[in-house]
Amino acid sequence: MLAIFASWREYTRTARLTWNPALHTFRCRGDLRAVKFGYYILNTYVPELDGESPELYAHWLEQIDAAEDLGFDSLWITEHHFRNFGGMMPSPSVILAAAAQRTKKMRLGCAVSILPMHNPLRIAEEFAMVDLLSNGRLNFGAGRGMHPMEYAVFGYEWKNAQSRLPEALDIVIKAWTGGEFEWKGAHYQFPRLNVYPKPLQKPHPPIYVTANRDPESFQMIATRGHHLMTLPWIATNELQGSRVRQYQDVLRGAGHAVEERDVFVMYPVYVGAGDAQARAEVIEPWHRWRMFALEAMGLAATQDEAHQRVLNHLAYDAMVRDSRGVFGGPDTCAQILRKIIDLVGVTHIGLTFHFGGLSQKNVLKSMERFARQVRPAL
Repeated sequence: MLAIFASWREYTRTARLTWNPALHTFRCRGDLRAVKFGYYILNTYVPELDGESPELYAHWLEQIDAAEDLGFDSLWITEHHFRNFGGMMPSPSVILAAAAQRTKKMRLGCAVSILPMHNPLRIAEEFAMVDLLSNGRLNFGAGRGMHPMEYAVFGYEWKNAQSRLPEALDIVIKAWTGGEFEWKGAHYQFPRLNVYPKPLQKPHPPIYVTANRDPESFQMIATRGHHLMTLPWIATNELQGSRVRQYQDVLRGAGHAVEERDVFVMYPVYVGAGDAQARAEVIEPWHRWRMFALEAMGLAATQDEAHQRVLNHLAYDAMVRDSRGVFGGPDTCAQILRKIIDLVGVTHIGLTFHFGGLSQKNVLKSMERFARQVRPAL
């Protein structure tokens, strides 16, 4: 036994392997086994293919059950409103509470709660409940969101949303960790009160915050010591990798341990039996997602240079060529993921399997191929 212990101790020293309680995993530089994989639901709703609301929700619950059974590390739920692009999932806390009762192992993540668009005390209450119902498995994600119209509908200002985000996060943390408090800030004022319930995780659940382009956002997240969420496939892996390194440099400068911070990313994925079959089965659903992206950017009805640039950038073959879409047979998908991990420096990858009206049968087959053939190859 002593010999085994000594060998393990020597291995951890030479491999620089450490147990990271904040990330619930062993971390080893250059070890792909340290990367976690999550099941990420961002629905691009195609009614004639996805069905009515009851059918769609039944499919999501079946996918969540499959993700748990197949060994995914986490589940991630988005928040969007009033559009087929994500709008069928307007309340992450509700679906996460349902998932908490169906799962035992997966971490349950919000990607993200549009925090500046809601009362932060209400968000603190709802997600503390999710943490309790899941026995302490919540990963809380927050961000500004995408659409000014949503803010107008809910009665909040879009123009100062990003500046309100840090203060709203401070309020959520205070609500989760303190007793009675009064708040008089630049953007929020609350009388003396106590927020119930408190989350199970102490001092509070892990906090993830989004940044994609703005250097000030990366700096804010790193200075505060939050985990990072970003979307490399919108730009390029190389560009986003440089932004991740800047985030990590600021983390170090602020006295935070880089090895204790997640770099969480999301990519679309389809694992077919082979490259040709994958392309045949998923190119149309992916290009439907591309049209949703054009609509979200206000470019769907135009035929100008910006429209063509996005159309080309998000074309199926360009996504595969640039390792921005995890599309292909198992070997190709494993190669793409290795490149993503190397270029971006990620620790946690959320994979979106269901998009653009892709059939439930093909979603589940793709999930199983990933779990049985792609992940073991890493």
